[in-house]
Amino acid sequence: MERVRLNEAGRVVEVEWSGGGVSRFPYVWLRDNCQCQQCFNPDSHGRLLLMADLDVRISPVRAAVQAAGSLLTVDWPDGHQSQYDWPWLKARCFSTPALEKRAGDWQRKTRLWGAELADDFPTADFPALLTDDRALYDFLFLLDSVGLVLVQNVPCEVGQLDRLANRVAFLKLTNYGKEFVVMSKPNPSNVAYTSVKLGLHTDLPYYNYTPGVQMLQCIEQCKGEGGDNYLVDGFNAAYQLKEENPEAFRLLTTVKVNFQNKGTDYHRFFLRERRTIISLDDQGKVKSVNFNDPARDSILDLREDQVQSLYDALKAYNTIMYLPKNCVRHKMEAGEMLAFNNTRTLHGRIAFSQTSGSRHLQGGYLDWDEIHSRMRVLKTDLGIQD
Repeated sequence: MERVRLNEAGRVVEVEWSGGGVSRFPYVWLRDNCQCQQCFNPDSHGRLLLMADLDVRISPVRAAVQAAGSLLTVDWPDGHQSQYDWPWLKARCFSTPALEKRAGDWQRKTRLWGAELADDFPTADFPALLTDDRALYDFLFLLDSVGLVLVQNVPCEVGQLDRLANRVAFLKLTNYGKEFVVMSKPNPSNVAYTSVKLGLHTDLPYYNYTPGVQMLQCIEQCKGEGGDNYLVDGFNAAYQLKEENPEAFRLLTTVKVNFQNKGTDYHRFFLRERRTIISLDDQGKVKSVNFNDPARDSILDLREDQVQSLYDALKAYNTIMYLPKNCVRHKMEAGEMLAFNNTRTLHGRIAFSQTSGSRHLQGGYLDWDEIHSRMRVLKTDLGIQD
């Protein structure tokens, strides 16, 4: 920092940087974010100064550059002094370029895909994920950007999902337990626990906080025909729908649909949630997809004259999903695991015969909050730059 001055008209401290340029920091923000131990706990990284005690119209009595330009000191009317390091200030600059850069940091670096992904399937090595932090970061980055990764060399035994999840955070507990077994069985609590065809879907849309990532581990695969998975980028399909049928896209992004599931598994449950099929962020970009025919409730909170148009929109989106150009088909082998974004990558299954041998998959979920947290920690520890 070269010099500073108080701008009473704008109620900001103006900082002139040694390398050129000026940053303006509001008085109230500087007082609210004082870094002294009386105002901020460095161990918990939490503010101690409460809003109840903050004078939001406060003005400093002076500001100065100290420590050879590396420190800004601000003196307040009550005698309190605040100090701010230049890198800390620079990282919190209010300039338009700084705001635009930080806005970009919040945006997922999404890579859309279709059937061509089968020729360049993102992969990860299970043993490496357990021991190599860089391999783990790259795996999580692919999950975040592509939404689908094939993990290979997984031991064909129960417990591997937990091992991988514990490298990230922990498995999410749901009404199906911490892990669930995908096998055909009598009196199933979910249609997945049969041998019939499963249409393209996302899991658990009846949860208020839908699991972010699903992992499916293949322990044993049926020997005959069937059992293949279909995988589709729901974001890519949504953008195609927007281009080809804007009215259908509008309906699926504005009309809320009821989802429900009830039964007994890990415990007795009756889950309900109401949400749009396609959700958008504040920039109008697709943020999540929730599509599940078995879980879509027969109760529609619509007038009767609105129902047909909703079904037309659902059909239009479904048709786009199943276009050959959008579908990746993969039959997992024992020792493989599919990990995918549960609110983006739709998955389905071709029916299989129970006479062609048994089929055993283990499933589990992770939450995006925990994944993104782990990515930030790894990025810091590994010194990864954008």
